[in-house]
Amino acid sequence: MKILLNLILLFCSIFTFAQIKSDSLLLVKTEWINKNLDYIRFDSDTLTYSISDKRHDLYFDLGKRTLTMKERFYNGGAGMKEESIRFKIKKLDKNKLVFHPLDSKIDLDQEGMRKLMYEPFFSKKEFILFNRENVIEPVNFKKVTFIASTCFGTCPSFSLEINRDGTLFYQGRIYTKEFTGNFHGKLDKKQMISLHKLLNRSYIASIKEKWNQNTKPVDNPRYNYMVELVNGELIEVSTNDQHPILDKLSQYFIHIPEIVELSKSSKKHSFEKPEITAYKIVGIEE
Repeated sequence: MKILLNLILLFCSIFTFAQIKSDSLLLVKTEWINKNLDYIRFDSDTLTYSISDKRHDLYFDLGKRTLTMKERFYNGGAGMKEESIRFKIKKLDKNKLVFHPLDSKIDLDQEGMRKLMYEPFFSKKEFILFNRENVIEPVNFKKVTFIASTCFGTCPSFSLEINRDGTLFYQGRIYTKEFTGNFHGKLDKKQMISLHKLLNRSYIASIKEKWNQNTKPVDNPRYNYMVELVNGELIEVSTNDQHPILDKLSQYFIHIPEIVELSKSSKKHSFEKPEITAYKIVGIEE
């Protein structure tokens, strides 16, 4: 009887471990979003989220259909301190993630959290998110212009224009290494397909209409996105703490000199000027 009980416990432990590992792999390889632009992205032990227009990065642990989000910070001479909030994972598959808080907001309020921004997670009874790869907003663009400022560090400052036929113009201003100055190039068919996919999954039209940066300006570069559509409409977004669903798109633009062969140009290209100039890093010349 004892042997049987031990075997049952061992089987349950193996099953639980396998489920947690499976959940972890599914979470990490997927970005999750909904029409309200609630978003979450998992890494090996950290996550990035935007809930109620507030972006934040946290640590996380997974249990048996439970998720614990944790904020870690140094508290003077007391060393490392940790604050956390627990969630129940109601549904998780390759298409859908549903979760809700297990902790009470009243209890968290009484604990006097200093760093963990838990309030946005109580804005809804539960959060229903979908696999980003399955949620597309087609962007039929004529021209895309991306302008990046520098920061209080070595963030590259440059302007980039990509046209529908793949031709591009690049102007590196500071911290752009050998690509400082004026350049031109052209994306091939495969590179254009990658750009189209990123734009179609960027939610940039929804971000323009529904999203506002609700965090204060931070020590990040300001990004201006200007997307001119074939029908003449212009989509413009300006931020220096962007919605995280734009991270892959901005990284694509930042790494253009590594993706496309650029040639030095003797002429200075005239780039579109942004109408939105919020979140400028004062004292840093572009």
